[in-house]
Amino acid sequence: MAPTESLQTLQIEHRGHVALVWLNRPDKLNAISRQMLDEMASVLRWLGQSPDTRVIVLAGRGTAFCSGFDVEKGGAGFGWAPDAVSDVAGLEERLARFFQVWDCPKPVVAAVHGNCLAAATVLCTLADLTLVASDARIGYSTIPLGGGFLEPLWVHLVGPKRAKQMALIPGHTISGETAADWGWANYAVEPQRLLDEALEVAQRMSRLPADVSRMRKQAINRMVELTGFREGVRMGAQTDAVLHQSPAVQKLRAAIGQFGLKETIRRFQAGELDA
Repeated sequence: MAPTESLQTLQIEHRGHVALVWLNRPDKLNAISRQMLDEMASVLRWLGQSPDTRVIVLAGRGTAFCSGFDVEKGGAGFGWAPDAVSDVAGLEERLARFFQVWDCPKPVVAAVHGNCLAAATVLCTLADLTLVASDARIGYSTIPLGGGFLEPLWVHLVGPKRAKQMALIPGHTISGETAADWGWANYAVEPQRLLDEALEVAQRMSRLPADVSRMRKQAINRMVELTGFREGVRMGAQTDAVLHQSPAVQKLRAAIGQFGLKETIRRFQAGELDA
């Protein structure tokens, strides 16, 4: 049964054999909630089996593609795990949701505009093609709430030196043009052309018979996985869980609970929070 009627954080449009899936929390900059991840997994399973769909395009409503996980005080976030063991389990569960993009039998194209931060970059890394607006801002979290969840994915696309550049400079971002130059994205386009370009590429891809594109995607993914890609990402979740228990991260989490996310970011960038 199609899940479209029950969706609250996503919207689906059909353009011939192309399914356009919108992240639809524009008032929250499309921050990823638990519900959004669950809906994304359900939609990808459904579209992956739909005989009418050959290509899926992911895009974001409003001014941003996605600002990462929803960690705002009182938001629809994930909460903090009580211990490292349950934290690892929760992080691996989230990764399994994200890997629905990688494992989907249909090609997935990400169209990125505005901010694409932190966990949002996981969606794009696991997509088959990523097109970016030239002025998009792509990077890690503004404040260091963990580490290891993103880094293996970035290494896979841009190499260790550039991954460290992103990981070790708080709040560092790159433009869409730079992301394409680094190989994180396929290419950058003028912002006003982004969606049209993504849909045009997807329509061209949809001319391939579904079984051909499925097997070609699997063949490439399997070569990547022979390098240890999937296991490396799982190990990163364990590193992330360890860091979540560190005093520095606990202090930042407490600050979010006390001041809210925006004020915590301001204080961290101003050097008022010695994490």
